[in-house]
Amino acid sequence: MVRVQLVSYEPDLERVCAAAMRSCYSPHPGYQLFAYTSPDKALEGEKVFDHERIIGLLKRSLELGHYDILEHNSITWLVEAGEKDILSLLNSSKFFETSRIDEDRWIVTTNLRVLVELTRSKHPTWLTKELLATLDTAAPNIASALAQTVKS
Repeated sequence: MVRVQLVSYEPDLERVCAAAMRSCYSPHPGYQLFAYTSPDKALEGEKVFDHERIIGLLKRSLELGHYDILEHNSITWLVEAGEKDILSLLNSSKFFETSRIDEDRWIVTTNLRVLVELTRSKHPTWLTKELLATLDTAAPNIASALAQTVKS
């Protein structure tokens, strides 16, 4: 029985977050940075916004603790859990949203920042571990960078 199922997440979630980070230091707005992905489309004064650039910006964001850029998205799961588990999750962050479907099924939504902050929890619950496991799908480069920092 699957207790946590990733239902949806923003397409190009990591590209959105990286564009948000770069827009903090660029004269170009985030939506333009997001769209320009090839050498013939590079913005004036900018490097090409390709996969390597995105990975570099995301890693730098994690190193700097620049987590506000990780809020530009939404991740949703179907969760099979008791009320006590859901209350524990809600107590871990005020940025989880829940909707009860029936006695033990819930729709749970949050953003990538909340998940990144949960990785630093000293006492993770089974539910937070399951939610974090879905990062490999929703944000694989963030998941990889977080795994490397845990090993260090």
